[in-house]
Amino acid sequence: MEDQQIVKLIQLGKQDKAFLKLYKSYPKVHKLIVSKGGSNEDAKDVFQEALIIFYEKARQKDFQLTAAISTYLYSVCRFLWKDQLVKKKGNPTAEFSSELSSSDEAELQEVLKKEEQFIKMETVLNQIGEKCLELLQLFYYKGLRMKEIASKLGLKSEKIAKNQKYKCLERAKQKVQSI
Repeated sequence: MEDQQIVKLIQLGKQDKAFLKLYKSYPKVHKLIVSKGGSNEDAKDVFQEALIIFYEKARQKDFQLTAAISTYLYSVCRFLWKDQLVKKKGNPTAEFSSELSSSDEAELQEVLKKEEQFIKMETVLNQIGEKCLELLQLFYYKGLRMKEIASKLGLKSEKIAKNQKYKCLERAKQKVQSI
């Protein structure tokens, strides 16, 4: 079963089949947690928490899987365990090496980079204003023509809608540069 099929099953409410596949990632996580001073129970708890995080993300309609699910779960578990170690020891600089293969590590880095970009874009979109956000969504996500956008937004003409879109994009670019 492919990763995208697992996400689809979760979105359709058929998580039993999906979780059977997801539990195949547990041995790697168990090895990681135990090698970093955790117990079998710690490994189970962290893995369950990571599954909940993945499940909640996958249920979102706009969720896009950008890495293998096993890589996603492993990295979430790694960060969850690191956070628990920091809380237990009170040592924010606790050393925590990665045991990912070089290809998994590269994939994880790519996922983290994309996640950071999404967060920046979300911040920018929240700062440009509701009218701009609505206009850009109508154009880019819904694929409406400028004439339809002008009508929907109560603008007098297609030309005004184009100008507004240009101004909104410029405002967004300025916000991106300031971040």
